[in-house]
Amino acid sequence: MLGHECVGAGATRVIVLNDWMCDTTTWDGARVYLDLQTFTWAFADLRGYGRSLRQGGELTVEEAAYDVVGLADELGWERFAVIGHSMSSLVALHLAQTRADRVTRVIALTPPPPMGFGADAATLENIRALGRADDAARLASIRARSGDRLSPGWTAFKVARWSATSDPEAVAGYAAMFARDGLPDPKTQIVVPVLAVTGEHDVEIMRSETVNKLLSPICADLVVTPIAESAHYPMQETPPLLVTIVERFLA
Repeated sequence: MLGHECVGAGATRVIVLNDWMCDTTTWDGARVYLDLQTFTWAFADLRGYGRSLRQGGELTVEEAAYDVVGLADELGWERFAVIGHSMSSLVALHLAQTRADRVTRVIALTPPPPMGFGADAATLENIRALGRADDAARLASIRARSGDRLSPGWTAFKVARWSATSDPEAVAGYAAMFARDGLPDPKTQIVVPVLAVTGEHDVEIMRSETVNKLLSPICADLVVTPIAESAHYPMQETPPLLVTIVERFLA
């Protein structure tokens, strides 16, 4: 079973998944704003991260989705919403495609394309190498992506959390999920409501206009909400605003 932490005692149940770099402690700064009466939140770490750090596996979308359903079964949750962030947005969308009997709503935060980024073999190996890299290489990568928008303290914090909460081999193993493979079936229709939250300072393919174009063909009920002052980590960059958006959609 995936390692997890449950907070809240509400009737609406929500499973929250982690991104490629860190476990669900990425949400720590936002958790103080959560409604704990209306919702029960299960912060679940995929294999190789955080509370599931020592769990190995195939590290695929299908396996992760199976693990999420297994966690819901252990919690006694027949129906639940799923929040995926970046890489794990694909897990949430796959669950909506294949287990609409269990999933009530999906929130995809800063989602990659449903067909993946289309990385060639060399690019995929470079991403895998970054997953196994030392802190200096990771710091350079984050700085190259975020520029000087966020403080040096934030980038140093991200690198420290990346190292502390993830198994480098798992990080490397998951790279194919978003860099090359995407959803197992990127054309299967999703009938449950989907909210995509984008950061408009993120890379262009994960901004609202492109995300809407990529997800609209497969999502029958899609809302795309951009956050103008955020990039890839809205739960850290604009936490109270993100929580408001999330809870209004789930309610």
